[in-house]
Amino acid sequence: MKQAEFKINSPAVAKVAVLVSFVAMTFSAFASNPIALCQVSDTTGKVEVFVDYEQQPLFPGGETALLKFLQENVKYPPKALKDSIQGRVVVQFLIDPSGCVGEVKVVRSVSEELDAEAVRVVKTLPRFVPGRLFGKAVSAWYTLPVTFKLQDKLEPAKPMDVEVKAKFPGGEDALAQFLKDHIKYPPKAAKKRIQGRVDVELLVDKTGKVHDARVVDSVDKDLDREAVRVCKLLPDFIPATVNGEPVEVLFKLPIRFKIPDLKTQYLRTVQIDAK
Repeated sequence: MKQAEFKINSPAVAKVAVLVSFVAMTFSAFASNPIALCQVSDTTGKVEVFVDYEQQPLFPGGETALLKFLQENVKYPPKALKDSIQGRVVVQFLIDPSGCVGEVKVVRSVSEELDAEAVRVVKTLPRFVPGRLFGKAVSAWYTLPVTFKLQDKLEPAKPMDVEVKAKFPGGEDALAQFLKDHIKYPPKAAKKRIQGRVDVELLVDKTGKVHDARVVDSVDKDLDREAVRVCKLLPDFIPATVNGEPVEVLFKLPIRFKIPDLKTQYLRTVQIDAK
């Protein structure tokens, strides 16, 4: 997997970063090939699509050119900025034999606004170098994860700056048990078989009290809401210290919602990655 970071300007936030990672793709330079525009075509009918290729679809100019295109065209949705929504949207789209983008679909959603922006930009992509099989151009799927991330203007002390980190009374095992005892798998998410890891960031103040629980890596709004709800129930932590004095710190808590057997009706299993 390759990952690159670029920034876009926003009047509402000092720094807004959009991370774009590329899964199972090999890039090579095509600088000599001009970028050709094409319209999004409807390929939802009977189209023969291949998953094994001699050559996968490639953006002309390679990774750098694709990052530049996204940097110039992706806009952080105002509502998502206002609501501090961030996370990774995974978009899958079809590249037809002419190199044009066809069907576009979101395979991992974050929010309606971020999903829509990722799809909008994908539909404006210029012509690709199409995938090839036995020397012939073929239709092929292309997967593009796009992570929308807000960077805070001001941050409390970072873990590397503290002498003693904030701790849950009883340690990580006690924290994991607390979460397991209190988290309930949201029925709507269970019915839709939605699972994944929600990363929640907490502010632990000088007295050990937990404040401002917020999702920093979203999976689904129902899972996000449940993770935040339970975090607000957390008892006081043992505060972090610097030179023996208590300080405020950010505490990151990854919570993985996992359905162990999709055939079962009892869907309450929650795996806790407490750190």
